[in-house]
Amino acid sequence: MKYMTLFLSMVFTSAAFAAPLHLDLEMSSDEYRALLKQQSKSSNKQMIADDPAIATAIKIGERLSKWIAKVNTGRTAETAIRLTSSTTRRGIPIDKPNKYSPAIIKTDTQNIMAELPASMRDVLTSTAELPGTIPMDDESFILLARKVDRNYQSAARYKSVDQYRYYYIQAAAKDVRGYYYLTQNKIGANELRDVSVISSSQVAPIKEALGLICLNSTANISKCKTEVDTAFSKNAVAAVYNKYIAKAKKNWNDFFVIPVGARRTDIVWSGNTATVPFNTPEIPKFIPYLQNNIEDEFRWNGWEMKMVFGNYPDGPLLKFEAGVVPHVNGLGGNEIVMDSNQPIEEYESQWTIRHEFGHVIGLPDCYHEFFDS
Repeated sequence: MKYMTLFLSMVFTSAAFAAPLHLDLEMSSDEYRALLKQQSKSSNKQMIADDPAIATAIKIGERLSKWIAKVNTGRTAETAIRLTSSTTRRGIPIDKPNKYSPAIIKTDTQNIMAELPASMRDVLTSTAELPGTIPMDDESFILLARKVDRNYQSAARYKSVDQYRYYYIQAAAKDVRGYYYLTQNKIGANELRDVSVISSSQVAPIKEALGLICLNSTANISKCKTEVDTAFSKNAVAAVYNKYIAKAKKNWNDFFVIPVGARRTDIVWSGNTATVPFNTPEIPKFIPYLQNNIEDEFRWNGWEMKMVFGNYPDGPLLKFEAGVVPHVNGLGGNEIVMDSNQPIEEYESQWTIRHEFGHVIGLPDCYHEFFDS
C-alpha cells in the first residue's frame, strides 16, 4: 500500500528541500476547495487523473459543504452550523502520523457512509436540489459531518500533492522517527553494545529506528535495513548507532532553527515581552482580529508578545484576496495574504491568522510530509 505520511513538530529548513507548494497541515476545507479550483485551471501536465476513491470522497465532501452553506442562509451567526472550533483541533504526534492513500480513503468513505443515517446519506449521494434543513439535531449532524469533511480533506490533499510524488519520495530522508524513538526510550550505544541483552519485544522497533537514522545519511532505506540486519547478526549494533546518530541529531535540530535570513530585526525585547510592529489595517475590525488572536497564541509561561500598530514601510501587513490559500511571502516576510471569502468570525480564519503570523516572525512550518512506498 502506498500512502502519504504527515508528522507534527518537523519542518524543512534546507533550500534543497523547498516544498513544491505550501499546504498547512490543518488547512480548512474551504482552503482545499480554493486550491483544487486553482489547480483545475492550471495547465500543469503533471496532474494525475483522479483515482475513483479520491473523486468520490471529494464529490461527497463538496456536496456536504454546499448543504451546510444552504442551511446556514436561514440561520443567524450564532446558530449557524460550524464544523470546527477551538475544541476540535487534533494533534498528530510524531509516532502516530496521518496516513492517506486512495485505498485508505476508499475504506474510510465506505465506513463513514455506512455509519450515516439514510436521511443524511441520501442527500450526500443524490444530485437532487439540496434541502434547507438537516434531518437531525445539530450536535448529531456535526459529529457525522466532521467525519465526512475530514475524509474530504484527506482526498483533496492527496489530489493536490500526488503530482509532486518524486519530491515527496526524496523527502523521506528527513524522517525523524528513528531519532525520536531512540531518544525517547533513552537507547544509546551503551544499551546496544550486546544484542543478547536486548529484549525480543524491542528488536523490531530498534531495527526500524536504526534504519531510519541511517536513512538520514544515506537516503537509501533498503541499504540501511541490510546494514542493520548485518549488524545484529555480528553483534555490531552500537557501531551502526555511532555511525549515524550525529547526522540524525542534526537533522532533528534543523527542524527547530529559524533560518538566519528569516530573523526579524524589528522586534523589541523588554524582559519577558517581545513587541512586534504591524501596519494598521484600513478596516478597524481587523485590529482586534489580529491582536486578540496573535497575542493569545504567542504567550507561554510568563512570556508574551505584544503588537504595536502604526505606519511601518518595512513592517508586516494584512492583505485579502478572493479564493487564495492563506500564506506569507516567505519566512520572515511581511505580507500575510488571507482569503477574503472566509469570514473572520469563523474559527478556521482565527486559527489561520495565528499560524501565518508565525511565518512573519520566522517560524517554519512545524510538520513533515513524505511519500512512503
